[in-house]
Amino acid sequence: PTYDAYVTMMNQFAATYPNLCRIVNAGTTIQGRQILFAVISDNVNTPEAEPKFMYTSTMHGDETTGYILMLRLIDYLLSRYPADPKVTGLVNNIEIWINPNANPDGTYRGGNGTVNGAVRYNANNYDLNRNFPAIDYPNTAPIQPETQSFMNLADANYFRLSANFHGGAEVLNYPWDSWQRLT
Repeated sequence: PTYDAYVTMMNQFAATYPNLCRIVNAGTTIQGRQILFAVISDNVNTPEAEPKFMYTSTMHGDETTGYILMLRLIDYLLSRYPADPKVTGLVNNIEIWINPNANPDGTYRGGNGTVNGAVRYNANNYDLNRNFPAIDYPNTAPIQPETQSFMNLADANYFRLSANFHGGAEVLNYPWDSWQRLT
């Protein structure tokens, strides 16, 4: 989708399913694009004692497969509730946060109307995946606005599970995976 279509789609999810979905803008990119999350829960506007899961994609702006798949996941969860017992169980027992595009500046490097020209990096030419601070692997690059938005979101929410979807290779990273010994 174009960037404007993406924003419209996200807001339409909340408008169509106001009791199940709300949209959270976690921050803005260097070029002013929104970092949007669809929050899905059976009581989406009421805090509950249930685990929070965060799914995010397209931290590398040119890895757009996850972008589309996360939009489809949002639609799948919302449109199948309450008819599908598995979906109902998930939505009733987990607060699900889905961010389809963590790097819209990289995805829309060619302009808001096309993903043609998408690049891995943000508008300041930083790889956001390598921009998070680490205890044993110091990062001297300045923290980018997108990275800070995710750090702020993590500080404000206790996510029990998180997944960041990439495209192009099969890799599973573990906490502290920059160490030479096994995690």
